[in-house]
Amino acid sequence: MLTYDMEDRGGTPLYEYLYRRIREDIRSGALPPGEKLPSKRALARHLEVAVATVENAYSQLVAEGYLYAEEKRGYFVSPLETG
Repeated sequence: MLTYDMEDRGGTPLYEYLYRRIREDIRSGALPPGEKLPSKRALARHLEVAVATVENAYSQLVAEGYLYAEEKRGYFVSPLETG
């Protein structure tokens, strides 16, 4: 399960902090291409944040091509383009 210290975000909005942390993990390879991310509800419960916070972070990551969604399967890490 993804674990981030949501209190260590300074003044950054929760969804943006979560988005940045997941993006960093994807860029560094800690989350490899094809890796399935936790469901929005499960991650929200784990991090003790609202489902909307996770939903907003995931949506931004999808919009930027870091994640892709498969209906009824969940969210997965996209292969990153190199070059």
